[in-house]
Amino acid sequence: MAHCGAGGAAPVGLLSSPGLGRKGLPRKGPGERRRLKAAVSEQLSRDVLRLLREEIHTDTILSVSGSLFKVHKAVLLARAPDFHSHIIEYTSSDLTNELVPVDGVEASEFKAFLQIVYSSNKNIKNYEEEIVKKLKVGSLMPEKGPDVSFPRCRTSSDCFLGKGEIPEDITGGGDRFISKADSDLEPASELGGDLLKLYLSQHYPDIDICVDGRSFRAHRAILSARSSYFAAMLSGCWAESSQECITLQGP
Repeated sequence: MAHCGAGGAAPVGLLSSPGLGRKGLPRKGPGERRRLKAAVSEQLSRDVLRLLREEIHTDTILSVSGSLFKVHKAVLLARAPDFHSHIIEYTSSDLTNELVPVDGVEASEFKAFLQIVYSSNKNIKNYEEEIVKKLKVGSLMPEKGPDVSFPRCRTSSDCFLGKGEIPEDITGGGDRFISKADSDLEPASELGGDLLKLYLSQHYPDIDICVDGRSFRAHRAILSARSSYFAAMLSGCWAESSQECITLQGP
C-alpha cells in the first residue's frame, strides 16, 4: 500500500482562470500568468517527449523503413486521432508492444513527426494530415476497427472550461473525479488540453489509483512522466509496479 510522497508537476499542465483564487485572493497578473503558462507548457512538452525518447511504458512498436519506434496508443489517440485510426486497425487489444509495419514514409520523417506529436504545444493537425496522406499500414486493408475517437469540440477549451459537461464519477459512486470547483482550470497548451481530453475520455487507462475510497483510472506513462513519485513507484522497483490498482494513503 503506497503512501503519498513527493509529487511532481501537475498531471497535464493546468492553470486557473483569471479572477479571484479559491481563498478570495487576487490571482497573478496577465504578464505573470503568461510567463507561468509558458513555463508550465514547456515543462509538459519536455516530460511527454521523454516518454518517447526513453520508451517509458510503451505498448506498441511501429516498424518504419527498417527502424523501430516504441510508442503509446493513448498519446497517438490524444494528439493524432486520424493517424491513430490507421494504427489501431492493425493491433490487438490483448498484446503489448505489438509490432505494426508502417509503409509509405521514411524513418527520418516519421521520427520528426513523432517528436512533434509528443512535444508540440500547438495544434498538429497539418502535420498529421501530411503523414496520413503518405503512409500505408501493412499490406492489407481490413474492415475499420473500433471507433475510439474523441467527441468533436471547436477548441480544446470547449471541452474543459465549463462549456462542456464534466463527467460524473466513473466508478459508480456519488463523487466526481473532477469537481465543479475545478471547472475553471485551463490547459496551459494544446498538448495539455489533448492529454486532459484523453483522461476525461477514459481511453486506454492501464492503472487505477484509489484515494479515500474513490478510483481514478489513469495512464502509467503519463503519471511517470509528470511525477517522480509515480515514476519510482511504477518503474519496477516497488511492489506496486505490477499492480493494476494502487491505493494511496496520506501521511
